[in-house]
Formats: sequence, C-alpha cells, structure tokens
Amino acid sequence: MMNASPQPDVPVLVETPARPYFPMVRCHYLSIEYDTPRAGWGISLGGPMMPFLMLGLAGIIQQPFDAARFSNYGLIEGLLESIEKDPGLSLNFEDIWLPDFLFSRSLHVGDVYRTGLRLFVLAFQYRDVQLSQQGFEARCKDLGNEIVFSEEETGAFRSWTAEQVSMAQNSEPKEPTLQLRTKFER
Repeated sequence: MMNASPQPDVPVLVETPARPYFPMVRCHYLSIEYDTPRAGWGISLGGPMMPFLMLGLAGIIQQPFDAARFSNYGLIEGLLESIEKDPGLSLNFEDIWLPDFLFSRSLHVGDVYRTGLRLFVLAFQYRDVQLSQQGFEARCKDLGNEIVFSEEETGAFRSWTAEQVSMAQNSEPKEPTLQLRTKFER
C-alpha cells in the first residue's frame, strides 16, 4: 500500500492477468503524444523560461483535469474530449508488465491500480528492454508498497469502457463499404 501522504503515481489498468507459465501482469496506462511542431512553448529548468520548438512530446497521464483521481465517468470523458480538440494530440493506451507478486488481491481485467513513480519507471525500463526480467523482478520486491488498488477508479473506468462498447455496437459504421460482412452476406 502507498503512504497516506500524496505521492506522485500513475493509474494502470489490468489488461491481462498473469499465467502460470508467465507470472507477469500486463497493464495499460494512458499517454498523450504530440507530433505536430508548434512554436510558443517554454521550459524552465530551475531558472528563467526559455523558448523551444516542440517537435515531439509524449507524456504519461497521472490524473484528470481538476481532480486527483479518475473518480467518475465524466472525468475520463472530459479528458478525452479535451485531447480530441487539438488535432496534434493523440491519446494512447500503452502497456507495461508488472510481476504478479505485487498484487495482493485476485485480479480482474479492468482493475485499476495506482503505481508509484519508481515502480512505474522500472516497469517502463523493463518494457523497453533496459532491464532483464530477473533484474526487474528483484528490484520490484523492494517496491511492493508502491502499488495500491483503486476501487473508485476501477468503477469509473469500467463504466466508461461499458459505454464505449455500447456506443460502438449501436452506431452505424463510419464507412459502410468497410463494414465487415457476415459469412452469409455476399
């Protein structure tokens, strides 16, 4: 469990629970990519702001606008709507793997956990083959306190996912000629 004091963390959603032959849990996290060059950005590294040209940017989403957690469907939807307004931005569900021994309860697809930054960075390094599985797992044993189940966010993301599936099932295809046909249609 994480400390009671607020620490920076990242929400991750369980996508694939561990298997007996591979004791790692695949989790998704939200990232934003910005790939359209844009002037007018500035950066401060402990001193005055200096201008720079943004040619590419990827960031990990830690929380919604105006809230500490994704505690309801509206916060998730609001974030997505804000991102979709800027044609240079794209939202991605990226993945990391975490050892199953970090999870203290039975896992279900869609469960949301909060991971501390040190644990998240290790998982990111493992995914990008900067750490071996053995080295990753050994370092994770010291960071078991940096992951906690988020019941409220689990409910919010499950509601959001169910709504997205329902909307996809009940909407007309964007391009009818690309719609898959059933095996009985010719």
